[in-house]
Amino acid sequence: MDTTRPSLLLRVRDCRDQESWREFFHIYQPLLYRYARIRGLSRENAEEVTQQCLALLTEKMPSFEYVREKGGFKHWLRRIANNKVNDMFKKRRVPIAQSGDFKRPQERELSPDEVWERQWQKRHMRYCLDLIRGEVAETTYRAFDYHVIQEWPVKKVADTMKISVDQVYTAKSRITRRLRNKMRELMGEDAS
Repeated sequence: MDTTRPSLLLRVRDCRDQESWREFFHIYQPLLYRYARIRGLSRENAEEVTQQCLALLTEKMPSFEYVREKGGFKHWLRRIANNKVNDMFKKRRVPIAQSGDFKRPQERELSPDEVWERQWQKRHMRYCLDLIRGEVAETTYRAFDYHVIQEWPVKKVADTMKISVDQVYTAKSRITRRLRNKMRELMGEDAS
């Protein structure tokens, strides 16, 4: 998942293509916000950084050239986000948040690049799961969510939902297959 679907990047070059821009913002706005929060910004400052990044993207995307060999969109967006977060720390003299309330313990020791990679993966997966949820029965999605996302044991899912253990495994298999296909579709055929 190191690439962004080139067709989406081409479509957002047209500032009048509102549907493509909605899809673009739906994917990247939460990613930028979460990255700023994990880096230690308050909600307000993270929101400001997110808006600054999105404003810059709106300005620059019409002339963005997709050159995968130069690192592609993901690396360009990471540089933008990282620079805006660093600027916020410098300009506002914003202290790095001391509270761990919004950070997971495993993310506290990660470098900004590692944080970005994790958030990139999570955001694209969440986007695809949101799409899939509307395509499958609610029972199937809930069984998958409980077992895979919330990491409930299969027996607990089956008992809670009053379905068989086999149905839980079937839901997991169906959603996982759809998720792989959606990720390939979103990220391009060569995505892993």
